[in-house]
Amino acid sequence: MEIWASLLGGIGLFLLGMRLMTDGLTRAAGAALKSGLATATGSPLRGLAVGVVITAIVQSSSAVTVAAIGFANAGLMTLTNSVWVIYGTNVGTTMTGWLVATLGIKIDVAALALPLLGLGMAGRLMARSRPRTEGAGEALAGFGAFFLGISVLQSGFVDLAPHVAEISAPFAGTGWELPVFVLLGVVLTTLTQSSSAAIAIALTAGAGGTLSLEQAAATIVGTNIGTTSTALFASIGATATAKRVAVMHIIFNLLTGVFTFFALPLLLLPGIWLSGGGVDVPVALAVFHTSFNLLGVVLIWPLTPWLVSFLSRRFEKPHEDKLAPRHLDNTLFAVPDLALSALVMEMDRLSDATYALVHHRLAGYPADEPAAADVLKLRMSVRDYLAQMNRGALDDRTVEALSNVLRGLHHLEDLAEATLRLPERPDPATVGLAPMAFAMVADITGQSCQRAEGPDAAKNLDALGAASEDAYAAVKAALLRAAVSGAMPMTKAEAALTYARAVRGLGTTARKAQKRLLPWRAEQPAPTLEEAPLP
Repeated sequence: MEIWASLLGGIGLFLLGMRLMTDGLTRAAGAALKSGLATATGSPLRGLAVGVVITAIVQSSSAVTVAAIGFANAGLMTLTNSVWVIYGTNVGTTMTGWLVATLGIKIDVAALALPLLGLGMAGRLMARSRPRTEGAGEALAGFGAFFLGISVLQSGFVDLAPHVAEISAPFAGTGWELPVFVLLGVVLTTLTQSSSAAIAIALTAGAGGTLSLEQAAATIVGTNIGTTSTALFASIGATATAKRVAVMHIIFNLLTGVFTFFALPLLLLPGIWLSGGGVDVPVALAVFHTSFNLLGVVLIWPLTPWLVSFLSRRFEKPHEDKLAPRHLDNTLFAVPDLALSALVMEMDRLSDATYALVHHRLAGYPADEPAAADVLKLRMSVRDYLAQMNRGALDDRTVEALSNVLRGLHHLEDLAEATLRLPERPDPATVGLAPMAFAMVADITGQSCQRAEGPDAAKNLDALGAASEDAYAAVKAALLRAAVSGAMPMTKAEAALTYARAVRGLGTTARKAQKRLLPWRAEQPAPTLEEAPLP
């Protein structure tokens, strides 16, 4: 009973440490994660390198995978480049094995763990108003829990060795021994939802002699296959892009795992040689883990163009609502910078859809009620997403951004409602006004309801606002003169003035919405319109 208590406690501490490390490092490196992924849009090879480096830094392939999916959803990264980032995360996640092999088992981790826990939590408590500094402290505490978990696992596996030998004895010499340990790796990873935890268990068991080198290696192969369960669960109910990336992740891991299993004795040789003839089992296993993931990249390289082409035509819904949220993904909440990017890009879609309602009415058509209902649904989705973002720890910049986005959302809501209430457009000829003079207000409003971009966007919006006021003043003066002189019935003059005032108001509201979003839209990377060529 004490053995299982030690193992469960060790696994729990390890998982807690990994969670704290991942959450803390992701918050601390949020902007770096975003900018790093932005550089991955250049080429597939760059995507591979970015995936390796960022995963090694934040110690979570899941966080980087989620971020890559977010970029792909936003159109900032092609499917080709995003899957190469995924390949890189598989290589980068092997850093956990190296941490266990070189630090966790080589030094007195218990002596290192407690100071890290204390210092990390102290830093976290003292930096509550600075989320990124707080994240760094949380990550430090996570390292402490991570090493403490390894220490507990080591002591537990010493007593478990005889029991593992009893379990594996019936399969010895039957050809089923290694498949059983592959299955063990799959089960461990599926249960813990962390390949890093399962790999640490295998490495620690191998170091303590509980598992032989081959058995531990087979278990590690199983962890690579088992980690596809995380991608599978994450793809349920996700966007088409997320499903495509998840399928590529599954294909990569299955292909790598199957090939590695059949070539296992051969692939263990580099690790045995580098570790000094097999004496250093943890290092041999770490080399093995890195080697077969690199081999997986080589194997899938020539298949990637065909797989991308095949998956690009899958998972589309033929009758999907064109205004269904495209960029909002709840998994991005772990990286506030990416969640903010998704929110801003969805706000751009909402702005364009709302402006389309305005142009429809300015053209003299009756209100498009179905289109307005679709816009309302998207507004509610954006509002819900914004509210969920507010529940997490945010830095001052993100708080300011969300405040602007919320006020921009209010302006767009006012714009949509005012558009539906817009009076019928009077015929300029019937009110005795020159058509060009009367239409000028509507024309300026139409220009205000087009997405403003470029360095002079704010200045151009201000110029439109001034021109709108001048045009409205001219129309108002002409209408009043015509009514007072008797050239036009008072009722027609009032109706025309009411319409001109309402149109001017639409332009004013649209420009307010644009100004709220301009600073944050300017920070977004440019969309990737075409697939980058394969290396």
